[in-house]
Amino acid sequence: MKKLILLVLFVPVIASLHAQKKLPAFGVIDIADLKLQICSFDPAGPAMKLFDVQDIEFYIFSNAFKLQTERRVRIKIFNAKGYEHANIKVPYFSKRGVAKIKLLRAIIYNLDESGKIVSQELTKKDFFKQKAMDNLGMVNFTFPGLKPGSVIEFSYTRIENNFTRIMPWLVQDQIPVAYTSTSILTPIAARIEKKLWGLDSIQHTTELLRAGNFRKTTFFKENIYSFSPEPFMSSFNDNLMKVSFMLIPISNFFIDFITSKPESVWRFVGNQLLTSNDFGGQIKKKIQGTQPVIDSAKAIHSIRDRIFFLYETVRKRIPEKGEQTFIPGNLDEAWSSRAANTAEANLILINLMQHAGISAFPLLVSTRENGKVNMQYPNVGQMNGVDVLAADSTSVYILDASIKHQSPQSPPANVINRNGYLLHNKEMRWILVDDNRPLIRQITHVQASLNVEGKVEGTAYNTFHDYSKFNMLDTVDESGTAKEIQKSPSLINIISETKENAGIDGQPLLQTASFIYEPSRTGEFYFINPSLFIPNRDNPFIIDSRKTDIDFGSNQEYTLKFNISIPAGFDKVSLPASFTVRAPDSSFIFRRRVFAEEGAIAIQQTFEIKKPSFLKDEYPGIKEFFDRVYALMKEEIVLKKK
Repeated sequence: MKKLILLVLFVPVIASLHAQKKLPAFGVIDIADLKLQICSFDPAGPAMKLFDVQDIEFYIFSNAFKLQTERRVRIKIFNAKGYEHANIKVPYFSKRGVAKIKLLRAIIYNLDESGKIVSQELTKKDFFKQKAMDNLGMVNFTFPGLKPGSVIEFSYTRIENNFTRIMPWLVQDQIPVAYTSTSILTPIAARIEKKLWGLDSIQHTTELLRAGNFRKTTFFKENIYSFSPEPFMSSFNDNLMKVSFMLIPISNFFIDFITSKPESVWRFVGNQLLTSNDFGGQIKKKIQGTQPVIDSAKAIHSIRDRIFFLYETVRKRIPEKGEQTFIPGNLDEAWSSRAANTAEANLILINLMQHAGISAFPLLVSTRENGKVNMQYPNVGQMNGVDVLAADSTSVYILDASIKHQSPQSPPANVINRNGYLLHNKEMRWILVDDNRPLIRQITHVQASLNVEGKVEGTAYNTFHDYSKFNMLDTVDESGTAKEIQKSPSLINIISETKENAGIDGQPLLQTASFIYEPSRTGEFYFINPSLFIPNRDNPFIIDSRKTDIDFGSNQEYTLKFNISIPAGFDKVSLPASFTVRAPDSSFIFRRRVFAEEGAIAIQQTFEIKKPSFLKDEYPGIKEFFDRVYALMKEEIVLKKK
C-alpha cells in the first residue's frame, strides 16, 4: 500500500467553496427564487442550478491519505421537463469502507395557494441505498410534492480513504448553472496544477488558513449556459466545460523537475503501479485456485488460441461487469467470489497469461464515456480503466474481459480510437487503439413478393458483424426480441424472428425475420420504400451548425439487398435511379444499384463511413453529404395496379 500511496502525487484533487458569493443557509430560501419563472441567461432551460458548490479537504498522513468532500446543490424546477433533474444519485465506493456518505440532507420548497413558503425535509427512510455495481454504491432519492416552480436542495459529506480517482470539476451541466465553485484545501508545501477544458480562463482566489499551514484555492464561475448533446459526439465529459487538477503534495526541485516533463511523470506513475503490491505485485503472484486453468492453457500449442482460451475463461468466470476503474482490490477474493471490478478482471487475465507463457501487459485507458486523455497533462486521474495488451508472434490483441459480448478479435468498443498507456517495465509508452476495418457492419438481405392484395410478404436476413453483433446482443428486451426489429415502422408486422451464432465467437450474428408489409397507396398507385429495412433511417445531422466534434466510434458499413417479385397485375411506374455519392476525400460513400426485369426488381445499397472522427469545422460538408444521401434513400418504387 505504501508504494501505491505515492500515486497521490499525480492524481487530480478537486475541492470547492461557496466563496465569492454569499449563499443562504441550508433550509433558508428567498421567495424570489420560488417565483422565478425562467432562467434569465438561458430561458429555454426546463430547470436550472441556482448553485452547485463543494469543499474538499485533502490530508496526507505517513502511510495514507484522506479526502473529505462537502457538496451542496440547489435546483429550480421550471416545468415538467425539468423533473428528471430532481432524481438524485450520489455514488460512492463501498468496498471495505473506502468511502462513506455522511450528513446527507435534502429538502423541497414550494409556495402554497396563499403564496406562503412551505418546505419539507426528507427523512432517513426517503434515501435508498443500493449496490449499483461491484464496489460501487449508490444513494438514490426523489422529492415528494415536486411540481413546476419547486426548488430542491441537497447536501452531503463524502469521506474517502486511500482512494485516488477524483472526478474533474464539471463547471457546465445539461441545465443552466447560475453559480458554481470548487476549492482545494492542501498543506502549504503542496503545489496545484490545473487544466481547463472548454474554458479560456477561470476566476479564483487564494488564502492561507490554520496558522498559515494550509492553502485554500477557490475557483468559481457564474451564468453558465446549458449543454445540449449532439448526435455522434464523443461524450459529455469531452465537451462539457470542466477543470482538472493535479496536486503535488511536496514541491521541491526534484519533484518540480520531474513534473515539468509529461513523459517523465507518466513513466514515474507507470513504474509506481508496476512496483506496487496492490497492482503489479498482484500480477506476479499466483492467484489461489488458478493452477488448473494455467495448466490447461499451457497445453494449448497455439499462443493465439491460448490467449482466446484464457480470455473466455475469465469472462465466463466473472460474468457481471463491475465498477469501471483502474484500481484493483484483492485478486484472490475476486477470483474466488466470481465478482470483480474491471481492473480486477483484467489484472487476473494478465496474471494467468503471464503464468501461461504469454506476453501480456496492462494498458491504462480512459473509456469513451469517461473522455479523451490529454497526454501532455500528466494526470493518472484521467484514466478509468486498465485493459490487456497481449501478443503472439504475428498479432497484438487489446482485451477487456469485463465486457460480456466483446470478441477478442476486435478492440474493445469503449476504447477504440483512443490512446492508452502501456505499462511495460522495459518500455512505457502511449499506443493508439485503432482498427481500420468497418467494425460496425451489417448486411440486410430482403427476399419479398407483392401479392395481389398489394401487401409485401417476405423474409429479412440480417447479418451483424463485430460491434454490430455486440450491440444487438446487448439490446434485447425481456422476451429476447431484438430492439432493432421492434424499431421497424408500424406498417411492418414481424411474424417471427430467430437468431444464430449468438454465443459463437468470431462468427456473425444471423437474424431471420419474416414479415408482412403494407405499403402506402393512393388509389391504384403503390409506394414501396426499400430503405425501411435498414437501420438509422433518420438523418442525424439536421441542425445547421454544430458545437462538438463528430465521433462515429469506428469505420462502418451497411449493405441492403432488396429483391421483390411483382405479380402480373402491376406495372412499374418509376424506380429509384442507380447512383453514387462520394465525399471529396472518400470518407463517405453511398452506392445504389437498381436492376429491373419482368416481374422482379432488385436494389442494392451500400453506405460506408471510412473515417471514424471529424472536427466540428468539417460539419458543413458532412451535413451536405448526409442530406443528399437521406433524400436518395427516401426514393420509392412506384407501382400501378392494372
